[in-house]
Amino acid sequence: MKRKVNYENMKTRKTIGLALGSGAFRGFSHIGVLKVLEKNNIPIDYLSGSSIGAWVAAHYAIFQDAKKLEKEILDNSRERWGSLLDLSWGGGIISGDKFLKLLEKNLRQASFSDLKIPLRVVATDLISGQPYIFTKGSVARAVRASTSVPLIFKPFAYQKKLLIDGALSDPVPGALVRKMGAELVIGVNLYNHKEFINKDFNVLKVALRSARIATYNLAKISARSADIVINLDDSKFVSDDNLKKYLNPETARKMIASGEKAARRALPEIKRRLNL
Repeated sequence: MKRKVNYENMKTRKTIGLALGSGAFRGFSHIGVLKVLEKNNIPIDYLSGSSIGAWVAAHYAIFQDAKKLEKEILDNSRERWGSLLDLSWGGGIISGDKFLKLLEKNLRQASFSDLKIPLRVVATDLISGQPYIFTKGSVARAVRASTSVPLIFKPFAYQKKLLIDGALSDPVPGALVRKMGAELVIGVNLYNHKEFINKDFNVLKVALRSARIATYNLAKISARSADIVINLDDSKFVSDDNLKKYLNPETARKMIASGEKAARRALPEIKRRLNL
């Protein structure tokens, strides 16, 4: 899909970096954000992603087509996703081998040098606790590392490191696209305090809530690196005890629509900053 671009404005406009944040199932909303930017001819010069944001950013860096990703997500049934869950007993419930094969197919076995839009992917080194930034090599491997949710996915071994979810070090990696050269940084933050709705706790729910609180607060700090932050409120989709519904295409459609709504709210400020 080719985007129409106003080349007169291209000569003078600021370069744009888009940082897509972590957030697991909330990541469907990123697609809605991209759809609105495309529709309004907002070009993206640099991309970065953390966790689910890394997957969406990588796909967009290859195809530059949000509707293509939307179709792929909505066409995947719950059964197909379930078949990718290969059990492991070494550092996580899921080994991630089948997931990596899916990513390689989904991302056309692309390397960073193949991308149409420059991309940075952030993961977290379990050994040092520091962020690890992917800038070269296999894009699928970078995304596999960045989406390694602790205890769910086995940590990804890479260059003598054990890599886990990028959310644990940089949930909204706006600083990465700024370092790449972006003059205007747009960050997408998928965490919202309104999702803390369940007040009936057991041991498991206390652990889940504690992790969410920590990531929510880290995301607020991480998002400060952006000039414009698109804040999503997907709290009505959040549940502590019904993860199956997030594989439902109807839920995905609603989250995509949520992303579109949030992006439209941010459009006037984006256009003002770009003198459009």
